[in-house]
Amino acid sequence: MKNRKPLIIAALLATIFTGCSKHPPTAATSPQPVSFSGFTNGVVGAIVPVFATFTTNDAAVIQRWLADGTNGALFTITNQQSCDIWIFPLGRVINAGAKPAYDETPLLNAPNFSGICLKPRQVATIEVAVLAHEAPWRMRFSYTRTDQQFGFLESMRATITRSPLHLQSYFVESDLIDK
Repeated sequence: MKNRKPLIIAALLATIFTGCSKHPPTAATSPQPVSFSGFTNGVVGAIVPVFATFTTNDAAVIQRWLADGTNGALFTITNQQSCDIWIFPLGRVINAGAKPAYDETPLLNAPNFSGICLKPRQVATIEVAVLAHEAPWRMRFSYTRTDQQFGFLESMRATITRSPLHLQSYFVESDLIDK
């Protein structure tokens, strides 16, 4: 019998790669409850200086926010998923007035640019920068679920081709705010 060692190694690697590339079933998603808690005097957190460096428009937004008195809005979010969720560090103010607008705004209390992580059933108060706008308006938060796992082959393919792994994003909106 010839040397079977390469054949055994190849079979083991194929088994490992096949097992690593399988995805667990994704649990059904349910909307996250978001409620408006009120206004506050916003605190310049870690995200604000980074947000101001993205574009000249973002820098102007932060300058205007600082000049207007750093107004903030507080929202409460509860994670109703069976896994952790990551709330993106930027929210979107959706103005439903005569001139609809979709302005990005930083989450002031995000500890870093990864956003805010919530464990299942965890409740968090999220503070966002608010500029003068037409009422009514609502806040949209985007998040990803941590159960979106990628296998070894997908990760290697993304690394070799220098392409991103595509995470599915979900969003949730507050009710309309008249103020």
